[in-house]
Amino acid sequence: MKSTPLTSQVINHVLTGAEDGTYTVTCRLPSERELAEVLAVSRNTVTAAYSELESRGLVRRIHGKGAFLCARTTSQETFSWSGKMSRYANALDEPVLELLARSCAGTVAYPLSAGTPSLEAFPTHDYVSSVAKVLQDFIPSALAVAPAEGQWRLRVAIAKWLGLLPNNIMITAGAQEGIDLVARCLIEPGDHVVFDSPTYPGALQSFLSAGAKPLAWGTDWSLAHLEKLLLRYKPKLIFTMPTLHNPTGRTMSRKTRLGLLELARRYRVPVLEDDVYRELYFGQRSTPESLYDLDQHSLVVNVSTFSKMLAPGLRIGWLTAPLYLVKQLALIKMRSNLFTGALNQLALADMVESGAFDTHLGKLRSCHSDLCDTAVRALEASVRKGLLRFRVPAGGLYLWCKVLVSIDMELFFLELEERGVSVAPGIAFRTERAEHASTHFRICFTAINQGELSTGLQTLNRVLQCHVNRQPAATDRRQNADHAPGIA
Repeated sequence: MKSTPLTSQVINHVLTGAEDGTYTVTCRLPSERELAEVLAVSRNTVTAAYSELESRGLVRRIHGKGAFLCARTTSQETFSWSGKMSRYANALDEPVLELLARSCAGTVAYPLSAGTPSLEAFPTHDYVSSVAKVLQDFIPSALAVAPAEGQWRLRVAIAKWLGLLPNNIMITAGAQEGIDLVARCLIEPGDHVVFDSPTYPGALQSFLSAGAKPLAWGTDWSLAHLEKLLLRYKPKLIFTMPTLHNPTGRTMSRKTRLGLLELARRYRVPVLEDDVYRELYFGQRSTPESLYDLDQHSLVVNVSTFSKMLAPGLRIGWLTAPLYLVKQLALIKMRSNLFTGALNQLALADMVESGAFDTHLGKLRSCHSDLCDTAVRALEASVRKGLLRFRVPAGGLYLWCKVLVSIDMELFFLELEERGVSVAPGIAFRTERAEHASTHFRICFTAINQGELSTGLQTLNRVLQCHVNRQPAATDRRQNADHAPGIA
């Protein structure tokens, strides 16, 4: 279709903005209404321009979120690869994932959007000692082809540590690989999947790419609501993070866990339990048994990882499931990843066997508790002024914050980024795109040391106050009424 002069004007405006850096890759472009006003053209003209840019593979429009710049033509890259992407690739919500990845980059001074344990607490001496033992005594095994299910020694070590059977454990490249394998194994396009809402973005993207239709189950974990979803939609799977939930930090009660398992049994729906924060409680353990431990009908698949307890760069996690499913998942894994690196597996097995890992966990919990206290103190100024609300968690890595005043959240995030502070926007964690999602953001209080954490959060306080001062009305009473007191 031939472009009209006005359509070409809009297209040229976007392309010029891409060239001069006004619009960057994965940047959300102005809405059709906003751009129509700026360029003094009709909204239909902007719609046509965005459609043409999308057909060229330069813009991608995502329902409910807008248009995103996804490629630029430069002197170095004259071919538009984004226009050649498969349906599978286009199913990925890359603006959200790239936003999180960019905000976790090493160039950010205060990466509060990260999801990493304190690396200052990493047990360097014990890890180096375990690696040295492997290199000295087990080098053939560390370098050889290994089973897709993982090194038997590590599977046994994890099984003894958790009181499980090693044949039910499969080693993965982090919990994310385990989640993705389950999605690829169980989900057909069009299948419904129940998710906690908010939820872990990586899990949501894996299931969306497999063709799943997400169903939001709030983190009050109402069993009545869950049963309505099971009756109406007949979902293929329930995905939940019942212990120290990401991002809210909440923990599901034992009574609700038992009720969930009973509903899953009655309606014959398997459950995928993301259990990566279970060991990161503060003080004495107060969390209920995992869904996997409570399950008596082989309904639950459990995923966990050393990434949240040691370091994300180790890329070693595990999946616990019925034996038949472990075999099927191993076959699927072999299509893209024949086996997971053995050196780290054997080193971690040695740490678990020797007790060094348990010793580390005790120190890590104490370190994280102190960092959480630092974060809470640093944000008290905004809390006292009624600008911010969050629940102090009993463990984990995060504070889930709700802004209680009416501000432009997108500009707030951009100004934070300009000042070297990254937070994870609430919209990234939503299965549904409700308006109130944008008033939330997640802070990781464990990714940097106490001094940097305090400085970064003081900067956040100042930026938030500046945005409040720009608003004609300080408080949006409707937003304040969204939740009960003390709940973010």
